[in-house]
Amino acid sequence: MSKDPETHDPNAQVVSAPTVNDTVAVGDEAAVSAAPPERSARVVLPEPEEESDEEPEEAFIEEDRDFLVELPDETEDLDLVHLKIGSLAPLRLPRFAAHLKKLCLRQNFISRLEPEIFQPLQNLQELDLYDNKVKHVGDGLNGLPELSVLDLSFNLIRTVPEALQQLPALHTVYFVQNRISKISNLQASVSLRSLELGGNKIRKIENLESLVNLEELWIGKNKIAKLENLGTLKRLRILSLQSNRITKLENLEELDSLEELYLSHNGVQRIEALEHSTKLTTLDLGNNFIPELENVSHLIHLQELWMSNNKIPNLHALDSQLKHITTLETLYLEGNPCQTEDMAGYRRKIILALPQLKQIDATYVKV
Repeated sequence: MSKDPETHDPNAQVVSAPTVNDTVAVGDEAAVSAAPPERSARVVLPEPEEESDEEPEEAFIEEDRDFLVELPDETEDLDLVHLKIGSLAPLRLPRFAAHLKKLCLRQNFISRLEPEIFQPLQNLQELDLYDNKVKHVGDGLNGLPELSVLDLSFNLIRTVPEALQQLPALHTVYFVQNRISKISNLQASVSLRSLELGGNKIRKIENLESLVNLEELWIGKNKIAKLENLGTLKRLRILSLQSNRITKLENLEELDSLEELYLSHNGVQRIEALEHSTKLTTLDLGNNFIPELENVSHLIHLQELWMSNNKIPNLHALDSQLKHITTLETLYLEGNPCQTEDMAGYRRKIILALPQLKQIDATYVKV
């Protein structure tokens, strides 16, 4: 698991762009015509000729042009990235309805999701609208029975769309960096396994009770002040609340399946309330106000412990808290007084106390 999940980027976590079997450079019609029919297509801008003073990218996109005209109806994956698309109507997407499974429309100017365009796509499984101008989803996505992955990150959405309740197969949703102030409209989304709400304006964890199958919850970079209302998430494995306003570890006792907990850049003042979190493999409490390394000795499956930039004065607790945890491979303590006030001996003392470590801070331990 990578560091800094509060900046969790769908570029990393979202289902990757489809494997491209046939890369179609729009404008090279002869090459398209000569190629055998393929099921995948990536539409890209043509490369400018070396001595041309024209701006092909600006001239290329026309609102009334169907630049997918040469693609076969059997195409399964469409990757239409950074093409300045404002209107989808000219692309005649419904003609791909019988076969289209993945549609990527990243980094365009799309503001409306017209039902007449999307609802015929009954076999669509993944829809990526990252970095567009969408304010309201409306009825545009209603009735897509196979849609399982939806990315609406970096748009202008203010509320979780009610349309999610009409998507029975949905298991992964990204709403990174929108304008959402409240968690809502998720009560029917019982199939959800991963929910990303990072970078919004959420102040409270709420309305998640029905998400009994949720395995990952990412709500970093919000304005949340308290850990609460998580008790029904029995299958939750990853909880990320980095860069919020949390001052106390609490209400985690029901999360029996929790494996990764990220709470860096908050106001946590003590390590506590982890008695039932015995499956934890990653614990990130960096950049808080913790004065002592304590209450982690029972986390016998811990592999990574991040405690950078707290107030830990010395390394005395390493022996009692961590020495017996044979799975521990990575420990971050830089930025604490135990490091800043003992620059010469800090690393050597940790190596002697915890011979099982493979990495101390950003540096691997030499074997």
